[in-house]
Amino acid sequence: MSAGEAPKLTDADLLVAIGEKEAKLSQWQSRGYATVATAKGRRTFQVSGPGLATWLRLRFRDQYHRTPSASAVKAATTALADLASIADEVPVWLRTALHDGKIYIDLGDESGCAISIDEKDWHLVISPPVHFIRSNLSLPLPRPRGNGDIDVIRDLLNLPDDASYQLLITWCIAALMPTGPYPLLAIGGEQGSGKTFLAGMLHDLVDPSRLPLRALPRSERDLYIACANTHLLVYDNISTMGDWLSDAFCKVASGGGMALRQIFTDDGEVYFRAVKPIVLNAIEDVVTRPDLADRAIVLNLPAIPDHKRIDPATLAARFEACRSEMFGALLNLMSFALAMLPTLSPERLPRMAGFGRLGIAIEGCFGDPGCFMAAYDANRALSSAILADSDPVVSAIAKLTQNHPHWQGTATDLAKALETRMGPDKRIDPAALAGRLRRLAPVLRANAITIEFEREGKDRTRIIAITSEYNERDNSVRTVRRVRRG
Repeated sequence: MSAGEAPKLTDADLLVAIGEKEAKLSQWQSRGYATVATAKGRRTFQVSGPGLATWLRLRFRDQYHRTPSASAVKAATTALADLASIADEVPVWLRTALHDGKIYIDLGDESGCAISIDEKDWHLVISPPVHFIRSNLSLPLPRPRGNGDIDVIRDLLNLPDDASYQLLITWCIAALMPTGPYPLLAIGGEQGSGKTFLAGMLHDLVDPSRLPLRALPRSERDLYIACANTHLLVYDNISTMGDWLSDAFCKVASGGGMALRQIFTDDGEVYFRAVKPIVLNAIEDVVTRPDLADRAIVLNLPAIPDHKRIDPATLAARFEACRSEMFGALLNLMSFALAMLPTLSPERLPRMAGFGRLGIAIEGCFGDPGCFMAAYDANRALSSAILADSDPVVSAIAKLTQNHPHWQGTATDLAKALETRMGPDKRIDPAALAGRLRRLAPVLRANAITIEFEREGKDRTRIIAITSEYNERDNSVRTVRRVRRG
């Protein structure tokens, strides 16, 4: 190269130039993104992902009529990631988004269209004002019909009652919302009760993908990676679930995250944050921890008599025929909910307060005022009954209060009292008992048992007080609050 001659640009330089000229770079949650125009509409790709690399190769071939090397593409995406790290922060959404008070749902097809929903109506928009990303698992939603009937799929589902259907539809509306928390939906029932069909139907109405039903993740890292690629997680054929996974599902339902060491670094970290709707499908009761049950809706499907059974292919065809209508009905309910939510002043709300407000907002489509909380309270009572049956400590406390309705003592005293009611060779660690009781407090309250902790005496010994009373006259259970000594 002679003096004064400009250096020859490498393929990596040419690729970076294409990216700088044609892509809008941005960052969100410490990740770089590029929004580009394609033959199938506008797309947003993570800079370090395969989507942008493919787009760069195609644009390079269009302009230079040859294929760049893999090393040049790698160098270019690294440079573009650096540029994105200093670009403006722009929210990136997966399937459903919020912008200026409106909700946008990505159809996921080649048109790039989205559905815009506000308190007045919903309609299709060609170029939504939000950035959606799609994983390689994403599939399109159906084009909705405007006059959808909310009961169009009711006869296809093997639900025990109308209250369960109301909770299910309310859950679908919540799952289509761009922000959580989301109640976890646990579907139970014996083999052949339609659990898998129901789980698959929810998947196809909310967030269809090439992996409709998943196996449980093997680690919390795997769970958060799944959250980064899918809006709705549906886990099928569950037999058991570890405590760590139950805790992880609690975090994802309410909003949580985790940090991992960044590869090729000693002290760098990358983090995942997610709040996602989750469906669990199991024959046995797998929601057996109080904190997860407090965030869950439990649907136990009844057995299907042989004379009422429909073969899966016919059932799937019937659902597909009304899928667009049902999706339109859900959008109608979403718009109605947005109009009603600002007007609500509920007297009480459940643990999942956002879901409770949403259910109250649309309850008029299902019945009289108060029908949602009645359905939700009954469902939570069912969850409490399941936990009471499955947890040996709850059963032992119930036995204890039958003879000692106003028991009090130290954690060591209580551990000994419960061990004698749990069978031979059962041991309870007094040091861990208080924490376990706090977890079980909602379940015990649902069974008319209250737990209180206080310090007493000169040595400030911690005393556990358990109170319960059973009224034989009206065969009802009520909680009696313990009056503290003044």
